Amino acid sequence: MSANLVHQAVIGAMPYMPRSLIWRFSRRYIAGTDLQDAYRIVGELNAAGCSATIDVLGEDITRPEQADAARDLYLEALVNIESFGLDCGISVKLSELGLRFDADRCRKAMDTLVSTARDHDNFVRIDMEDSSVTSVTLDIYRELRERYKNVGIVIQSCLRRSEQDIADLMQGGRADVRLCKGIYIEPEEIAYCDADEIRDSFSELLDQLLAGGATVGIATHDPILVSRAEASIKRLGVMKDQYEFQMLLGVAGTLRRELVAKGHALRVYVPFGELWYNYSIRRLRENPNIAGHIIKNLFSRS
Repeated sequence: MSANLVHQAVIGAMPYMPRSLIWRFSRRYIAGTDLQDAYRIVGELNAAGCSATIDVLGEDITRPEQADAARDLYLEALVNIESFGLDCGISVKLSELGLRFDADRCRKAMDTLVSTARDHDNFVRIDMEDSSVTSVTLDIYRELRERYKNVGIVIQSCLRRSEQDIADLMQGGRADVRLCKGIYIEPEEIAYCDADEIRDSFSELLDQLLAGGATVGIATHDPILVSRAEASIKRLGVMKDQYEFQMLLGVAGTLRRELVAKGHALRVYVPFGELWYNYSIRRLRENPNIAGHIIKNLFSRS
């Protein structure tokens, strides 16, 4: 049986598996169900020479009280990150704050989060979701950036529009951009679908950002892209304060440690929350290749 068929079989069987077994798959990639779990993992990462970003699991919520609860959880995190002396920011999906049903509510919540983060000397990353909300997400980022310096955005290299989006962002001054491949399944007219095309786009966009003076989070576990990024950093003479590598919790531990040993700044995204099950199922369905990481890492401690 091919690897792809194995991955699809794992994904297809997951809704019928006990939650305890799904948690066995997921625990490497998710800190736990509450903020205390996230703080513990962040502390361990800081001790290993990595900074971190806390990500409250949940998106596409449908009720105002859910949006308020997510906002309040992030506000609590910002206070405690400072109190505990953690090297950690937060990452927020706008749909978790009600973007799809009340954009004004979402904007107000984001203003509260970014202003609170500023008061606690912290940073907010606005995560990027599927292409249906790319434009409005970038608009909200621009609005916030006019008032605050401690806010960043995400650009996905799979999207064909990203080169122009970066050019537009950089016209407004120095941008802070997390560059990733992108996990959402999009139609071919909107996104590159071939793996090599997505890689090439990533490398080209990274050069565009670095050469343009942006602060960049190089978010990849792909050894090819990491090698290309290191070459770009050297070739362009990029200073260490202009970039950092970024990875997800539980993925590519050996590569992560190698980059830290070389002296690169590295940030690990730490997801947590009661919606861990929904997150696990959704992410596996969106990207079957993650099943390969799960199967591999069931038998590995790297």
